[in-house]
Amino acid sequence: MIFLFGHLQYALPVDNYFKNNYDHGLGVEGGAGFGTGRTFLVGTIGYTSFSNTAKNSTYGSTSYVPIKVGLRHYLFVGKILFLSVNAGVGLINNNVQNSSRFSGDIGLGLTLGPFEIIADYDGYTRTSAENSGYSSWIGIKGGVRFGL
Repeated sequence: MIFLFGHLQYALPVDNYFKNNYDHGLGVEGGAGFGTGRTFLVGTIGYTSFSNTAKNSTYGSTSYVPIKVGLRHYLFVGKILFLSVNAGVGLINNNVQNSSRFSGDIGLGLTLGPFEIIADYDGYTRTSAENSGYSSWIGIKGGVRFGL
């Protein structure tokens, strides 16, 4: 089976460094999955823009473009509840940085007919120039999925 999906996303920064510099993020993503049974190989590309806080005049807003591959595994027969794990590259652009970084996420989703809702923990690695670590957020995604 092959399926296509598209989601809108609201992202809430989690780690202290990212939370102090950004209020929230808004974005979109799309992708495709291929598999049989309950496990599917998935490819995703997206775009999220993070709004900077008043304290963050150096970096400004940040755009994030993830390009990832991963797995989606439905937990029960009926393909309603699923886990997803993805990894790849995140293209980061703001007033200071224009680079690519490792990016990964893990999430739990619910499919009801053609509609999906997903909560995930997402992020990308930071370089030492910006205080090394992992810029992370909780993403709430909603959208549609079409099986082919």
